[in-house]
Amino acid sequence: MFRNTVRSLWSHKRRLISTCVAVILGVAFMSGTLVLNSTIGKIFDDLFADLGKGIDAQVRGPELFESQTGGGTQRTLLDDSVTEKVAAVPGVSAAEGSILSEQLTVLDKKGDPMGGNGPPTLVGSWDTDKKLSSYQVASGRAPTAPGEVIIDRAGADKGEFEIGDDVEIITPKGREKLELVGISKFGEADSAGGSIFVGATLPEAQRLSGEPGKLDTVNARAEEGVSPERLVRNLEKANVADNADVVTGKQASEEMASDVKSGFSFFTVILLVFAGVALFVGAFIISNTFGILVAQRTRELALLRAMGASRRQVMLSVLLEAGLIGLFSAVLGFLAGVGLAVGAFELLKSFGLDLPGASLVVKPIVAVQTVIVGLLITAAAAILPAIRATRVPPIAALRDVAVDTSGSSKLRAGLGVALFILGGLLVAPAFGNEPGSDKIRVVGAGLGVLMVAVLVSGPVIARPLARVVGS
Repeated sequence: MFRNTVRSLWSHKRRLISTCVAVILGVAFMSGTLVLNSTIGKIFDDLFADLGKGIDAQVRGPELFESQTGGGTQRTLLDDSVTEKVAAVPGVSAAEGSILSEQLTVLDKKGDPMGGNGPPTLVGSWDTDKKLSSYQVASGRAPTAPGEVIIDRAGADKGEFEIGDDVEIITPKGREKLELVGISKFGEADSAGGSIFVGATLPEAQRLSGEPGKLDTVNARAEEGVSPERLVRNLEKANVADNADVVTGKQASEEMASDVKSGFSFFTVILLVFAGVALFVGAFIISNTFGILVAQRTRELALLRAMGASRRQVMLSVLLEAGLIGLFSAVLGFLAGVGLAVGAFELLKSFGLDLPGASLVVKPIVAVQTVIVGLLITAAAAILPAIRATRVPPIAALRDVAVDTSGSSKLRAGLGVALFILGGLLVAPAFGNEPGSDKIRVVGAGLGVLMVAVLVSGPVIARPLARVVGS
C-alpha cells in the first residue's frame, strides 16, 4: 500500500503543486512570525539587561493607569526632594532623579516634526552618573548648562543634525531653541527601539516638560556588599515617598523591554493574520484537491477493494498521501519562514526602527510546531475525501468513468444555505448606521463563514450556473 500511495502521489504531482504551495505559505508566515518574535524578544531582553546592570533599585510614583496608546504605565510624579531622601537611606551609594516626556515635539533642520506614528520622541534629563545612565556619549559631550541638549545617533541622522546646530522643540509654552552639544548611543544601538531621545540637564528637562521640581523615577546604586533586594527593602522601610513603588533595577529593565517589545506587536499580528488566512484557504484547497483525486481514482480504489484491501487500508492510503504532502510542505514552509523573518527585519529597518545587530533565534520548538501544524492541516482537510474513498464499492471497477454525486447532495445544499444565512447575519452590522469598531471581529467572522458557504455550495450551484451561462 505504501508503494502504491507514493506512486499515486508522483502520478498526480502537477495537481498537488497548488496544495503544497498553500501549506507552504501558511506555515511560512507562522514560522516567520515565531522566529521574528523570538529574535526581537532576545534582542531587547539582552539590551535592557545590560543597561540595567548599574541600577540596583528604582523608586517611582504609585500607578495611576495603564495607557492604551502604547505609553506604558502612567504614574504619579515624585518631588525633587525624594532624591536626597533616597541618597540618605542606609546601603545607597548614589542616587539620581530623572524625568522623561513624550508630549514635546522635536523639529528637524527643515522644520518638520520628527517621529510621527511610530516609536515616540522622548525629551528628558541626562543622567550624570554613568553607571546609572542608559545612554552614553558617542561624540561631543553631555549637556551641563541650560540651553544645551544631546540627541541620540538615530535622531541626529533623521534630523540631519550636527554638533553645534540648534535643535528646536515645541513645548506647551511655545518654541525653544537649544544648542546641540553631543550625540549619544543606547548601548550598542543608535536608539532605544527606534525612538528619538533628546537629553538636557535635569532642571532644563523639567522646565521643558512643564514640570519644575518633579521626577518620574529615582535610580539608586547599592554600596558594596548590599544586594538589590536588600536595598529595595531598605527603601520601602524608609518610606521616601507616599505609596512609592520600589523595584530592583532588573525588574525595571524587564518592564522597559516588555514595553518596547509590545510596540512591535502590530507587525507580528499582521504576519499571523496572513498565516491564518493562508492556512484557512489552504485547508479548502487540500480538501478540494483530494476530493478530485478520489473521484478520478474510483476504478483504482475499487480494484484495491476487489483485491482484498479493507476500507481501513484505503482510508489510511489517502491519509498517508496527505501526511507526506504535509510533511514535505511544512519543512519547506519552515525554511521559507526563516527567510521571511530576515526580510521582516529589513522591512522594520526601512520603517526607521533601529534594531541592534543580532543573529536570528530559531528555537527547535518553532520547527516542531510548524511541522505539526502543516501535518494537522493536511490531515484534517483530507479526512472527508478519505472517508469518501472508503465508500467506493468493488463493483465500481467495472465502470468506465467516475461518478461524482456531490452536485446533487441535499445535505451539501442545506448546509450551504444555512452558512449563507449565518454569514449574512454576521455581516449585517457593517451596513448599519455608523457601525462601531467593536463589530469588526463579528463582521470578519461573517466574511469567513460566507467564504465557507461558497466553497460548500460550489458543486451544487456549478451545474445550474453552467446551464444559465451556456444558454
